[in-house]
Amino acid sequence: MSAGWKPGEAAREIAISAAEIDLGVTLPSDYRAFLTEAGGSIAGDRWRGLWTVAEVVSLNRHMPVFRWFKGLVGIGNEGFLVYAIDFREPGPPPVVSVGLSSSDPEDIQREANSFLEWLEETLPKK
Repeated sequence: MSAGWKPGEAAREIAISAAEIDLGVTLPSDYRAFLTEAGGSIAGDRWRGLWTVAEVVSLNRHMPVFRWFKGLVGIGNEGFLVYAIDFREPGPPPVVSVGLSSSDPEDIQREANSFLEWLEETLPKK
């Protein structure tokens, strides 16, 4: 296991499907696979915290940044920086980042072309 990261409890398929209905999106297959295996993660040294399925639904409902930027689905954070899957354009959704207090679309930064690419780039190296 990579240093600084521990998997959470695996998410059940029914919870992921319910989250998709609630959020109005079909989550990318690589992110769904992550959720069914790791369920989110527990933050540790040098690791960005990824949210559980329940947190994804709750935080996307309640955090203003996701009301300001329709089409972003938050999946985790590192301090005041939020990571999201960007459904604003057609095609495979990239992972982006944006500050929690941001209201300017130009603040949204592309991090990777897919969740798997972002995860591989982000995991601490041994």
